[in-house]
Amino acid sequence: MGELLPVAATVIPCLSLLAVGWLAVPGLPPLPAGVAFLGVFAGIGLLIASDLTRRRKAGGRRPLLVVAGVLAVALIALAIVVTATGPHPWPAGQPTVVDGGYFLNVHGALVPISESEYRADLKAEVAAFLCFGTLLGVAALARLGAAER
Repeated sequence: MGELLPVAATVIPCLSLLAVGWLAVPGLPPLPAGVAFLGVFAGIGLLIASDLTRRRKAGGRRPLLVVAGVLAVALIALAIVVTATGPHPWPAGQPTVVDGGYFLNVHGALVPISESEYRADLKAEVAAFLCFGTLLGVAALARLGAAER
C-alpha cells in the first residue's frame, strides 16, 4: 500500500479537478451527486492514509510537493474563473426532483424552479463538494511530499 498511496494521492485529486472542470463548462450536463461524495470520501481517506504512512516512513518526495502545488494553483484558478464568469450563484437550497417537477428544498419548503435552474444548481452543488474533496486530496499529496528525511 505504501507505493500505491502516492499514485492514488496524485490520481484522485486530478480526477476530482477534472470533474470540477467538467462542471464549470455551461453546456455540459451535471454529474450525479454520488461523484461528489466519492471525491470527498476519497480525499478524507487519502489524508488519513498519508498521515499514517508519513509517520511510518521517512524520505522526502519533492515531486509530490510540486504536483500538489500545481493542483492547488489549478483549483484556485478554476474557482476564480468560475466565480468571476459564472452566471449562476450558489443555490439557495438543495436541488431536488419531486413527482417530475424541479424544486429547491429550502429547509423543507419546496420552491419550484425550471429544469435549467435545477441543472445549474445541481452542478454548483456537486462542484463545491468536489472542490472540498480535491483540497483534501491535495493536502494528502503535500503531506506525503513533505515526509521527513
